[in-house]
Amino acid sequence: SITYNMLTGNGCDSIVTLHLTVNYPIPLTTTQSACESYVWNNQTCDTSGTYTYTHTNESGCTQVDTLHLTIYFPVHTSETDTACESYVWNEETYNQSGVYTFLHTDAHGCDQVDTLYLTLYHPTHASETVSECNSYEWNDSTYTESGTYTFSHLDDNGCTQVDTLHLTINMPENTATTVHVCDPYLWNDIMYNNTGSYT
Repeated sequence: SITYNMLTGNGCDSIVTLHLTVNYPIPLTTTQSACESYVWNNQTCDTSGTYTYTHTNESGCTQVDTLHLTIYFPVHTSETDTACESYVWNEETYNQSGVYTFLHTDAHGCDQVDTLYLTLYHPTHASETVSECNSYEWNDSTYTESGTYTFSHLDDNGCTQVDTLHLTINMPENTATTVHVCDPYLWNDIMYNNTGSYT
């Protein structure tokens, strides 16, 4: 309160009192971080920086608030890969070609979406059944016994292909016949006149 003594127009003492309240605006300073954008006082901010907001406070004074803002932009990675039969990505096993996404939180707490463009090759595992006499040659190997055999090799896509052979080996029956005759002998439509061994 301020008092002021003065004389009135008729020469009397007069006391004038002023009750004064001065309102000092208290500017607010805020430090904030966000992912991709931040809304402050109905304003969308999408870059890091210092922002100010001027307004009239409750006391009718002009107040200037300040925002120190850091904006983080998550890195959305993309990769292209090929594999044989199956592929493991982010602890998930994929058995078909396709486009896959993985949502996770980055170091700043922002949502990051990674994308995988995957091509899977499925090798053809050939199988054949063969019946042969004495022996059979398959993939540079000669087999003389019946059985099931496999052959592993890389196909055109670099994948391991396993081919299977179901093999039956038939052994011919060799018989011997001894014949004593006085005249020429007819055997398997051939006439033999001399002593000897014939097949």
